[in-house]
Amino acid sequence: MFVQGIIGKIISVISFTVLAHRLPPEEMGVYAILVFILGLAATLGTLALSTASTKYIAQYLAEGKPEKATSVVARVLQITLLTSAVSSILLFVCAGWLSKLLWGTPVLIFLVLAFDSFFTILFPQVASFLQGSQRIREVAAVLFIFDVSEDFVAIYLLISGWGLLSVVIGWLVGHIVSFFVGLILTARFIGVLGKPHPLRTLVNFSYPLYLTGVITFAADWLSQLFIIPYLGPYYLGIYSVAVQASLVPSLIMKSARIPLFPQLSELHTQYGTEGLRQAFHIATRYATLFAFPVTVGLTALAHPIIVLFAGARYAEAVLPLTILCPAMLLTTLQVATRATLWTLERTKTDATITIVSILSQTVICYVALAHLNLGVLGAAWASTIASFIEFVLITHTLRKTINIAFDAEALWKASVASIVMAVIIVLSRSLESLIFYAYLLPFQVVLGAAVYFFSLVILRAIRKEDVELMRAYLPNGLKWVADWLGRVAFVK
Repeated sequence: MFVQGIIGKIISVISFTVLAHRLPPEEMGVYAILVFILGLAATLGTLALSTASTKYIAQYLAEGKPEKATSVVARVLQITLLTSAVSSILLFVCAGWLSKLLWGTPVLIFLVLAFDSFFTILFPQVASFLQGSQRIREVAAVLFIFDVSEDFVAIYLLISGWGLLSVVIGWLVGHIVSFFVGLILTARFIGVLGKPHPLRTLVNFSYPLYLTGVITFAADWLSQLFIIPYLGPYYLGIYSVAVQASLVPSLIMKSARIPLFPQLSELHTQYGTEGLRQAFHIATRYATLFAFPVTVGLTALAHPIIVLFAGARYAEAVLPLTILCPAMLLTTLQVATRATLWTLERTKTDATITIVSILSQTVICYVALAHLNLGVLGAAWASTIASFIEFVLITHTLRKTINIAFDAEALWKASVASIVMAVIIVLSRSLESLIFYAYLLPFQVVLGAAVYFFSLVILRAIRKEDVELMRAYLPNGLKWVADWLGRVAFVK
């Protein structure tokens, strides 16, 4: 899943680069709203049953009850087909109204979007079935198919001059292909036909998460939605570029939550609180070692990244991006904290914390934009402060519940290594006159990665179990990488 997440984001970055260079900020603002509409349909239409599917399929298979796992699939598909149809019909009916509301955007875009919403809601469900059965390779394959089919279709049509319509068609193709592949794999490994599972059990688990999901979605989009009435589509396009860039580290690490959540459920079932506590410690260690350098590196390279991948006309997105990066660091660390909270079935607590976070973000956003006239910078600060509040509350709850602990050694060593890396990256800007601009960024990325790695080596942050884990993780043809790492890191 980690490898798929990296490959998927590389493909998405290429697609977004083509999009940003082809569209002016005003149309990028419309693109952001299209993403919002489709995301809202998925958030409302799935009813958070994907998380319930993952938990109970993993639990029933661990208990040796495959027929009950099949019943979960049957019930969730039954409900989701209904909600998908409702969503699609509503968007079809509202297509003309949305076209007029969004500055005369062609109505055909919203008609295709309506059809796409049907499969957008179904797709996460089949992915959750495979996730619950811990067919992680298959989950990665389905998500990879989605990334490839969606982005390659979109890129081809963008280059052919189809504009925003190319993106919507790409979404549609990606969701249709990946849904049917996922459904076939689900039928093979779990089954899709059987007596539907009792609805109450699934709803009791999922409804707090549904509320949390809706609120979290609103929180993710709150700052962008505030920009529309106060600043308009131009600055929405500018800010959406900064948001997209800041999401890269957290989206890659969120792919780790897909195998992590069912594993935590299984560990909790088999070993209780102690197994969960140890798994949390390990998960946050690797999240820390990854999140710190990526987030700090993104902050240090904000200007060349925006200019190279989006174009000079989006240079105003650089400062909002640097403000948003700390928020993404906290979001990345929450890969383990939120999954642990769900495993403990503290979904109502999760919902309450999310409500507190969104209320704080709403107040800060309103004051920053309506009274202080801070523009996109105010929206960025609101998101970062709200993320900090949410992280503190979730961590405090887990510490009181199961006395979790982060890897303190990983935290301080990753911090020191990341600071050293950032200093070297900043100093490397003096080479701008010697290296062509397009080549300078890849050089700085490689340089930063090397500095971070050798800083960890000097700090003796790499342990023997890290090398052993990597060796077990890598395919046979690449196990030499782990052996080399062990020798370089002086691991005995």
